[in-house]
Amino acid sequence: MKIQIFRRLSNTGAIFLALISAAVYLPYTLGFTYYLDEWYFIYDGVVAGPNVFHAMFSIDRPARGYFFDVYFSLFGPNLFPYQVGAYLWRLFAGLCAFWLFTALWPKHEKFAFSTALLFILYPGYSWWISAIEYQPHIASLALQVFSCLMTVVAIKTPGFFLKTIYALLAIVSGWAYLSLVEYAIGFEVFRFICVYLSVLSSASDVPKIGSRIFATLRAWSWSASIPAGFIIWRLFFFENLRQATDINLQASKFFAAPLETLQLWGRNLLTSLTNVGIRAWYESFWLSLSEVDFHAPYFEMDVLIVAASLLVGLVIFGFHKLGSFEESGTTRSDPAPEAAFLGFVSLLAGVLPVVLANRYINLSFFSYYGLPVSLAASVFLAGLISRLFSGRRITDRILMVFVIIAGGAHLLLAQRTVIWEKALMNFWWQASWRIPDLRPDATIVTLYPYDRIVDDEFGLDGPVNLIYFPGTQAQIPIRLPVSVLMPTEGNVELIRAQTRRISYTYRTHKSIIDYGNILLLVQPTPTSCVRVLTGSKDVFSEDDTQLIKDAAVYSDARIIRLYAEAHIPPTYAFGVEPDHSWCFFYEKADLAVQRQDWALAAELGNEALSLELSPYDVVEWYPFIRAFAMTADIKKLEVIALKTAGDEYFNDQLCRVFQDESNEYKPDPNIQRLLVQLFCK
Repeated sequence: MKIQIFRRLSNTGAIFLALISAAVYLPYTLGFTYYLDEWYFIYDGVVAGPNVFHAMFSIDRPARGYFFDVYFSLFGPNLFPYQVGAYLWRLFAGLCAFWLFTALWPKHEKFAFSTALLFILYPGYSWWISAIEYQPHIASLALQVFSCLMTVVAIKTPGFFLKTIYALLAIVSGWAYLSLVEYAIGFEVFRFICVYLSVLSSASDVPKIGSRIFATLRAWSWSASIPAGFIIWRLFFFENLRQATDINLQASKFFAAPLETLQLWGRNLLTSLTNVGIRAWYESFWLSLSEVDFHAPYFEMDVLIVAASLLVGLVIFGFHKLGSFEESGTTRSDPAPEAAFLGFVSLLAGVLPVVLANRYINLSFFSYYGLPVSLAASVFLAGLISRLFSGRRITDRILMVFVIIAGGAHLLLAQRTVIWEKALMNFWWQASWRIPDLRPDATIVTLYPYDRIVDDEFGLDGPVNLIYFPGTQAQIPIRLPVSVLMPTEGNVELIRAQTRRISYTYRTHKSIIDYGNILLLVQPTPTSCVRVLTGSKDVFSEDDTQLIKDAAVYSDARIIRLYAEAHIPPTYAFGVEPDHSWCFFYEKADLAVQRQDWALAAELGNEALSLELSPYDVVEWYPFIRAFAMTADIKKLEVIALKTAGDEYFNDQLCRVFQDESNEYKPDPNIQRLLVQLFCK
């Protein structure tokens, strides 16, 4: 009867782990595209094939090369399988943790469930949205928990044959997780303590601590081959070519300045422990909440409400359901003290490899360093709460609050990411309408409506090259035909200086940044259209920064191949083509104006007006004003003048353009006088 109840309870817990995690990680899956560095992963794979990943990771983590080779060979650049794969790895890790805790603390399955749920929804890791680049990290986490589970099962299994099978599974999966993420080696302390708890449960009649430790060492001894084997390979057989992951180089920094290094390690250790063990559980939610633009065009309130409602409902129902199965009586005392001890010591040990590599863990960019210790952080929190609050109801409610906050942090993070990524996709769809083709060796300067999409200095090279230069390349590193920059103060200074051809190489691709050969694309707000700025005669938006105005003078329209066949963004990266609303007509009209096809530009303007379309930013009337002026369409000019009346910033610029005698494209003198009357008030 007891075994039957345990199985029923375990199955119920596993089902709720799957349902709750699915409600958190899957609702926004179809809305994602590539995130940050994933663009270069995909571009390198598309133009050079799956074998490029061997070269990409041969310098520091060769196992990842084989890992990505398999994934890219199976799924290519299609993101959805990677998103599902990341979720399945995360779910597998959570299920392994659940079964591990039920093995460590029999008849405390509800505690095991809540701890596993906290782990699977650990909010301190924010890079799960990058399912391609961080797929190995999530897989490594699943393998490390599975390896620990197999270790405990091997210890508890009496038969020699099965014990050997489980032990081999533990060793192989242990080497696998370390080969993917070497700084996760601190997890081996977690494994050792789990072995101690397993020995303690089977030898509780042994009173002496020395005897227990000896029994633990004997039971754990074969597991020592996991860290020992990896360290021997890493130090003596593998030639590491990347400084950031070179153990000897990191150690040399200590010997060069031991006191300063110890102080740095102390600060980083305290910062990392605080971030992973404490701040992650509440601050991640507020960080995600503060970064969501609730007024963005791509905000999906209905998805957020449905997902959040599912999360809350499933958590409440799941805790209630498991509570109805729970038996009275335990095989040992309350697991809370053991869990708190296991979590804290393992948390400290897990953070140390990161700290000794002169890094630290935060809740944003470096949050991936905290993923291997997320299990320890979850065990510590669950043990601490259960220890501080002895009543079952209050403990359950507090744990449910933490679970809901953790899940909410991920939902908000996903919503924020979808907003950014859809803005990025929309940006390049508009750019493709405006730019049929590009000359190679140019440098594109991009300003997205959400500047956190890209790094501070370098932009995303992947989107533009994937659209305009998707052809196969045989050499490694591959050549990025077009480079991308952000309009930062430093870059604008280099543009002013017309600095020429600076080479940049990273892993398996290289680019040539030419500050004297730029094309400026800007979209200052989410509701703006992408504008190609082409020199001193540009008309600016009130949302354009001074840096944009300074760089616009150097933007060269000749980089655009006006009459080449248009390139269409691939749907696997940029989604389906957006509806042909105002920005479509604006981009096509602006292209027609650059081609001096005034009739086509005017025709596009007539169609947009007939559909009662209008811009959010009045500067986007400019190509239509020029087209109607050159085609002498007085009525349309008067209509637009009424729509722009009162915008002094825009009209003052128009007035200067129309009165500029050096303007090479002038309408009929009568139309010229009319323009002055309409816009120079």
